[in-house]
Amino acid sequence: MASQIYFNGRICTLDPKNPQAEAVLVEEGRVKAVGSTEEILLQSGRAGVTRFDLEGGYVYPGLTDSHLHLMGHGMKLSMLDLSAVRSKEELLYIVRERAVQVPEGSWVLGFNWDENKFSVPVPPMKEELDEVSPNRPVILSRVCYHVHAVNSAALRAAGIFREISDPSDGKYGRDLDGELNGLVYENASQPIFDAIPPWTLTERMNFARIGAQDALSKGLTGVHTEDLRSAKRVKDLIHIFEGLLEEGVRLRTHHLVYYPFLQEFQEIARNLSYKDQWFRFGAVKLFADGSFGGRTALLSQPYADDPSTCGFAVHTEQELEERVRKVRTAGMPIAIHAIGDKAAEMAIQAMENQPFIHGNLRDRLVHGQILREDLLDRMVRMPLAVDIQPRFVASDFPWVMDRLPRPLFHTAYAWKSLLNKGIPIGGGSDAPIEPIDPLLGMHAAITRRSPEGKEVYMPEQKLTPLEALSLFTIGSAQAAGEEKERGTISIGKYADLSVFDRDLLSPEPDSILEATPLLTVVNGEVAYQV
Repeated sequence: MASQIYFNGRICTLDPKNPQAEAVLVEEGRVKAVGSTEEILLQSGRAGVTRFDLEGGYVYPGLTDSHLHLMGHGMKLSMLDLSAVRSKEELLYIVRERAVQVPEGSWVLGFNWDENKFSVPVPPMKEELDEVSPNRPVILSRVCYHVHAVNSAALRAAGIFREISDPSDGKYGRDLDGELNGLVYENASQPIFDAIPPWTLTERMNFARIGAQDALSKGLTGVHTEDLRSAKRVKDLIHIFEGLLEEGVRLRTHHLVYYPFLQEFQEIARNLSYKDQWFRFGAVKLFADGSFGGRTALLSQPYADDPSTCGFAVHTEQELEERVRKVRTAGMPIAIHAIGDKAAEMAIQAMENQPFIHGNLRDRLVHGQILREDLLDRMVRMPLAVDIQPRFVASDFPWVMDRLPRPLFHTAYAWKSLLNKGIPIGGGSDAPIEPIDPLLGMHAAITRRSPEGKEVYMPEQKLTPLEALSLFTIGSAQAAGEEKERGTISIGKYADLSVFDRDLLSPEPDSILEATPLLTVVNGEVAYQV
């Protein structure tokens, strides 16, 4: 591999030994030297070394999204994205337009509707979807992906009728007469998704390609992703991402293993290296609860706007413990989706009862949106990282304040509290649920508001620009146990660089929203250039 010099830049290394620089020398994909333009060019600017003039660009350690679904993001970019819809009428119009375009036998698929953004906050119902799409099956996933709206054709295709009982890990919405209303919660949606004609391997690979290329264009050099539910098989997941590397798509991917695929993973992938520089497997993904949007996040107290429920536990404590035991038997860490404080408590208890000790790998708490002080104190003593999604502030507030019980307010989205406790935090987007752009996540972490909003929510939990940047660099590396390889621009680490046209550490955080990625460098190679 050729050597490269990236020079004439304003480089923030995040390495306290050498925090600022102008140039980086790369050899064999790793940082060989960091210093001034003059000294690096003088010492290493020999023939055969490729030079890249950064032209004064602002350079940061390669940004990494610590939690998303890359194939789902590519799928979203290929299908109906309903995130900008502001009324049910608009949503139904869009569905009607698509329904007349898709061929017979095909489905109308949509993502990211959010009734809280509607003038009248009521989700689409079965009869309304039947009217705009009487013959084509429709499934529209809410922004949280824990609630789905379907029409009668979709229910028929899945063999779901009025007499069906709710599964243990989900439920079907019903009207006062007991008739299915088209809302489907949690894993009750699985038969419907199973009824969708399967994507071909070529189509699934294209979703991954689209997602990866978009990530690189946003300045991301790596992602931690959970894609097995989209890939359908471990063998296919490996084929897809190895194929992208062969094509020259240079995005590092760190993969969570969704629990139902654990046995297949052990049979097929047990000999895969955890240290592959491009493609790695990490923790096993489990779910403890749902989401705030569907009131299925599990709280220790009843919901303020529906005192009849505290949310939904995907597993009993005993079931969760048994799954953790099986993961430990496989010698792997776990990543547990836990949004409510009671779900987090269950997850932490299971981790404490069956601790994981394996080098520098950590268990992961995914989301952790409600974390009581007593839970933080327990987490400090554990080999645990938290994957947060700062952009949730822009989506969840102000409506979530009406939903949460007031005693839990001060524990919500408490990122500063996590940092103050010294708990490793990785920053992610949860794309396709939120935009993949890491700058939107940084802005939300710094301002605690939406880009267009003025009201600041829980300002005591604001992060500094440096702390926000660290979420997507040092924090993401820590979450994956890769802090010795990534996270800072330091000698010996992989040469991953994200270059922008303006300072991401500006004291004016709104300026971040205007920043443009100029160059994305992965392993010393240009993976994206504006």
